[in-house]
Amino acid sequence: MSLKLNKYLKILRQEASRFERTDINNKVDETFRAKYSVKILFSIVSVVLVFLLKDGFSESFVSYVSSVLSILVGLFITALIFSFDKFYEPSNEENPNSRIKLWETQAHNYAKKFAYITSYTIVLSIFTLVLLAVSALFEKATQLNVFSLSFCLDCVKKDFNALKLFGIAFFVIVQRFLVLYWLLKIMYNTLFIVSSMVQYMTTKIDRK
Repeated sequence: MSLKLNKYLKILRQEASRFERTDINNKVDETFRAKYSVKILFSIVSVVLVFLLKDGFSESFVSYVSSVLSILVGLFITALIFSFDKFYEPSNEENPNSRIKLWETQAHNYAKKFAYITSYTIVLSIFTLVLLAVSALFEKATQLNVFSLSFCLDCVKKDFNALKLFGIAFFVIVQRFLVLYWLLKIMYNTLFIVSSMVQYMTTKIDRK
């Protein structure tokens, strides 16, 4: 079960990343800028914010973001369920011309694009909620100022408490980075989904 889940999540991440660079004619942008520019930018911003947020996330921030993400998950799941009937409507004509075939192909491509990116955004939101739940459960530990600590390799090797503190500090840094990076990604995907949906629906209306 867990192996299949990992497989499905990996496929979902790969396909969502690919469809972000794919237009409705199924042409994929394989340039370095298209593949990595957003990831590099979000990574840099996340690292900077980790250094600025020395005491971690406040209780109000965790509460606010958790509420927003919960609402987004509900909205995206609803949109995902009702999207296929709206975006992909096969032609009922027996002998469709080339224009209708092109429209059907574009509708099919956009339906897949919307499904993968929206589903991946839902998964990211759930993972972010899990990490924020850790902040709520272990508030004192996750608000540790890791930059006030000094690293001593010999102490970590000899003292279990030092090793434990190092493990907590490492987890806190990774947790803060992932929460910030995923939040940026969720906001980007949300804007991407909304703007591309409006553009597609406008084009669809103009055809009629």
